[in-house]
Amino acid sequence: LNERNTVVVFGDFGNRGLSSEEDAVFPVRLDIVEDETPLLLIGPGGQEFNAVGLSWETDSSPYDSGPKLVGAKLNFVGDESLGEGGVSVSDSMGILPNDEFALYDEGDFRIRVLTTGGFSPDGVTGVHPDMYEDFFRIHVNATDGETILLEKVGVEYAVAGGTLRVVGLSDLGQKENPDQGIYYDDCYAEDRDNYIDIILVGDEEAARNVLFVEIPSLEGGYSAFYNPGGPGPEPFEGIRYTAPGPPDLEPVIIALDDPMRVDRVAP
Repeated sequence: LNERNTVVVFGDFGNRGLSSEEDAVFPVRLDIVEDETPLLLIGPGGQEFNAVGLSWETDSSPYDSGPKLVGAKLNFVGDESLGEGGVSVSDSMGILPNDEFALYDEGDFRIRVLTTGGFSPDGVTGVHPDMYEDFFRIHVNATDGETILLEKVGVEYAVAGGTLRVVGLSDLGQKENPDQGIYYDDCYAEDRDNYIDIILVGDEEAARNVLFVEIPSLEGGYSAFYNPGGPGPEPFEGIRYTAPGPPDLEPVIIALDDPMRVDRVAP
């Protein structure tokens, strides 16, 4: 399990075909089946739910369309980073610590977005903590009843309920540190998982007025995200790569009163 939420499976599951091509091979359905240790989901209050019987279907491949958002939740940053256990491999690879406490000296709120697959700027290189303006913008209720867009890092926006300012992205890789050979460049190492955090500073009432996280993508004049297997920094002619992700608008769940987290210590 990736960050205790996403099931990761490796295998030879397809080719580079488009779904419209007769010889295309790609997964179209996933079923959770019964065995001696059925997959359990942990819900509110520690309730266990048997996941057997759940399924997922698609009619497109990563070469038809790129990754999308499937969830976004706003929480208080709090005093420590939660839910980061069980990642000894990432730790040994020099990816951690990668939370907002390690990257920034400020942060009041965290919007954690969940994606349909590992996000990359080009399908090869990693996402950097300073790339918010390349890929994202946040929709917030304005004081006049309209919607204001948080498009820039470091700008204090007046919104309904107070002010908000975007600090940057986290849950990627370590903070830039030239003395340790860590740069925000094509060699930047990040965890390549299904989560990206957007860190905000501002007033609580303002945070309660956050509406959506948007990925405008290429159509909106922004950069696009790719699944692994994209064109990379220097693509070759005549090679089919994974497709850029589409524009996306994901509603943000405001989880300030109830953090909507579960925890379980396995026996």
